[in-house]
Amino acid sequence: MFNAEQVQALAARKLTEQQIADVLNIDLEELKKDRASLSRFREEIRKGVSRGEAEIRTALYKRARNGDSYAYEVLRRRVQNSED
Repeated sequence: MFNAEQVQALAARKLTEQQIADVLNIDLEELKKDRASLSRFREEIRKGVSRGEAEIRTALYKRARNGDSYAYEVLRRRVQNSED
């Protein structure tokens, strides 16, 4: 019904569930009728969001290691906010 990799890629860019469905031409109301498919769709979104955050943190970490104090501060705040 949907391509998991595409869902993850869009979720990594912080698109909402509805936006992802719109981009991929998925009828979200129809998807909600099938609990198993909806569950898989939301699991792929969760994975994509996590992957996107990991990519951002990796990029910030590399910049911080090279002396970018702004990247260090942004990374520190992201980590702190995720722990709250």
